[in-house]
Order: sequence, then structure tokens, then C-alpha cells
Amino acid sequence: MTDPSDEALLAAHLRGDPRAFGELVARHERRIYGLCLRILGNREDAEDATQEAFLAALRKAASFRRAAAFSTWLYRIAVNAATDQARRRGRARLAALDPEDAGLAVAPGSELGEVVASAVAVQTALTQVPEEFRVAVVLCDLYRVPYADAAQILEVPVGTVKSRVFRGRLALAECLGAPPDTDPGHPPLHVTGPPGTGTAPAASEPTAPDPTRSSSSVPNLHDHQRQGQPRLPDSHDHERRG
Repeated sequence: MTDPSDEALLAAHLRGDPRAFGELVARHERRIYGLCLRILGNREDAEDATQEAFLAALRKAASFRRAAAFSTWLYRIAVNAATDQARRRGRARLAALDPEDAGLAVAPGSELGEVVASAVAVQTALTQVPEEFRVAVVLCDLYRVPYADAAQILEVPVGTVKSRVFRGRLALAECLGAPPDTDPGHPPLHVTGPPGTGTAPAASEPTAPDPTRSSSSVPNLHDHQRQGQPRLPDSHDHERRG
């Protein structure tokens, strides 16, 4: 027996099924927490934003329209919750990451302390990127959200999303002291989704804001990981802490 789709569960919730919305929360909580953590850089703020996102989704459930996938609709709510949280705090706040937050993708022979330090460096760099660029990079490079879906989430044109990803990657490269990526074949980082949610195809490489395509590709986070650095903490780590 196949699991019901997100849209079917939401429809069941609206019909009065007392368990349906809880199943949606269980299905998406890890990814929503990971999204908020990357935007906010702070576990406590990310947990607050995650809770607010699901409360907002519960309040707005009747407004969902099938013009977009449920996950796209939920991501839009979560991004708004995270950016609202950041504005209430005045800026993204970085708290020290413990080993669970670091992701612990430890290569053979690597020291745990080095892995945690590298994860903190990447997360610190993300918090230094302007918010609108950071959100676009998190969605398209880390969560592999296609540009068309990211445009719906951010409520901006596709070209604006591409421009923000391009500028966000440049800002990250500068913060990390990384050289530009000259290989257009390098895929962006991605986050593996929980069972039952499906995996979106990777977003393609963004072009520069200039309509003339550049001959060199844009630097991205894949280089930092390829050079032995760990992945960023994601929503699976949040579940492991539980």
C-alpha cells in the first residue's frame, strides 16, 4: 500500500481527520528545520521558526491551492517564518554547533574537532551572506529546489532567483576564501529528503545577472565539500538529537 500524497493528507485534514496534519508534520519536520537552521544559523531560532511555520501552515491549510506542490507551499511558509525570526532578532545569529549539528560526514583519518570546525566555518559564512542571497542559495544549492519552484517560494521572477544564487555563491566564495569554480559540471550540494516526499531534480547552474552567459561557471559550495569539508547540518541531524 502506497503512502498518501501530501495533498491527500491535507485534504483529509480539512475533512476532519485528526491524524492527517500530524503525519504531514512528521514527514516534513526534518527538512523544514534544516531549512530554517541554514537561514538562521542558530538552533534555538530554527526550532522556533519551524514551530511557527507549521502553526502557520495549520492556520492557512484551507488556502492551499494545487497550482503548486504542497512542499513548495510549505517551503514558502517556512522561509517567511525564518526571515521574520531573523528580523525580530535583528540579524542571523550563529551559535556554536555541537557534533550533532555539524553533520559528522567524517572522512577516514579526519579528526572530529576539524570536522566540527569546518562545519562551523561554512555555517558562519552563510550567516554573513545577505539574507535574500542566502535564502536563494539554501533553496537551490542545498535543497536542490528547481528555479521555477524557488521563484514561487520567494514570489519573484525566475531570473531574480538565478541572480540571487549567482551573487550568493560569489559572497560565499569570498567569505570562505575559496577560488572560483571553473568546472561547470560540478553539481550543487543537496539535502536528502525524508521518505515519501520525493526528490526534486537539481537546479541547473545559474547565469550571471547579465543576459550574456559567462564562459566560466559560478563558485558554489560543492568545492568546499569536495576539498574534504563536511556537509552542513541538516534536518536529519535534528531528528537524531530526538
